[in-house]
Amino acid sequence: MAARPKNPPPDRRGDILDAALRLFAEKGYDAATNAEIARAAGITAAALYYYFPSKEELFRAAVSEHLAQFLPTLTNLTRQGGPPDGGSQEPFRSLLQRALAFFTGEKSQLVLKIILAEGPRRPEIRQIWNEQTAAAFASLMPYLAGAIADGRIRPVDPRLVFVLLQGPLMSAIVLRDLLQIPALQELTDEALVDAVLEVTLPGLLTDGR
Repeated sequence: MAARPKNPPPDRRGDILDAALRLFAEKGYDAATNAEIARAAGITAAALYYYFPSKEELFRAAVSEHLAQFLPTLTNLTRQGGPPDGGSQEPFRSLLQRALAFFTGEKSQLVLKIILAEGPRRPEIRQIWNEQTAAAFASLMPYLAGAIADGRIRPVDPRLVFVLLQGPLMSAIVLRDLLQIPALQELTDEALVDAVLEVTLPGLLTDGR
């Protein structure tokens, strides 16, 4: 086993994960080497292997641990429950704003680049995204089911509610931020959230507000 690094593991581990995300996004999973990641993190190859014995373990940690940071936010928002009037858009606005803020962050953009580039041809990479999406849906499910049960949302499959709210934002992030389509560069985050609330949400809420 490689000797323990001089600095405490949590400090160096974060440096490694940050460097790994950047290099996996820039060069791809196959082309990015552990030696390059170690140099970018400012550590030795031996120190990297202390934390992550394989590149697969490093990749999984870099992607999944970042995505998992959004789950507590999601859980806290849904625990707040629905408003007393049963028709406010505010819980949904807050949810969409937090999701958009997270996925437009620098590290999230790197993760999305990796998933889009590697996921279609590497099932193990796609599985990481699937696991995190499943965790997000599991966190939202009780809130959506409760909103449907008490009449705040129309009686539709909660999975469709998840897709209809998440889909437009993720599409906009890919088109505006990752592909950088010129015609979309002036679209603000606020405009994207407003569009989803004004176009999609009225069809889901029972009173259309």
